[in-house]
Amino acid sequence: MTTTGPRGAGRIPMENYMTPKKERTRRTSEEMVADLEAEIARVKARAAAKEAKATPEGQALILAVKAIDKATVVAGEAGNDGLVRALEASRAPLSEQVVAMGIRLPDAKAKRGRKRKVEAA
Repeated sequence: MTTTGPRGAGRIPMENYMTPKKERTRRTSEEMVADLEAEIARVKARAAAKEAKATPEGQALILAVKAIDKATVVAGEAGNDGLVRALEASRAPLSEQVVAMGIRLPDAKAKRGRKRKVEAA
């Protein structure tokens, strides 16, 4: 099938413009219900973690873990390996309690903030 009309002569056929239709796989209603239930569970878990984080003991535990993380970094930079091991050992039981409350732990080694652009030389 080619284009028609006064300017249609010598044009590329329409078949070359048409892309083949992709086959779509439809999800069953059971799959959609399972996905929605999983999303509901994630939202409920986030809400529970938010409530736990708002409690005084949750806030105190998170502050303690963050303070231990900062002290570990400082001790590591100073080269005090014994202190680093002691701080890591003291962080473990606090971390278990924070996780048991349903709060996500801050990653001790994660960099915060934006990534900086690397300048090309």
